[in-house]
Amino acid sequence: MQKVFGILFILVAIWVGIEVFTKGTDGAFGGLFASHSPAPASAQASGTLPNRVRDQVNSAYRTHEERMLQQAEPDDHPREQ
Repeated sequence: MQKVFGILFILVAIWVGIEVFTKGTDGAFGGLFASHSPAPASAQASGTLPNRVRDQVNSAYRTHEERMLQQAEPDDHPREQ
């Protein structure tokens, strides 16, 4: 019987951890843990963790594309040969 309760406890702990990790303490379980969290910083105010990661990845893609375009465009200065 102890094994059943142990496994159940571990599963519930993993579920709670995943909810808090993906939605943050303000969004998990309808904001149940929101009173225990610090005030959201400017980076955290923009959304949940997956949204923030998506924004960072998109920003990195844009930066890469801009760099590639700068390298592909001819410069105003002639190259030394």
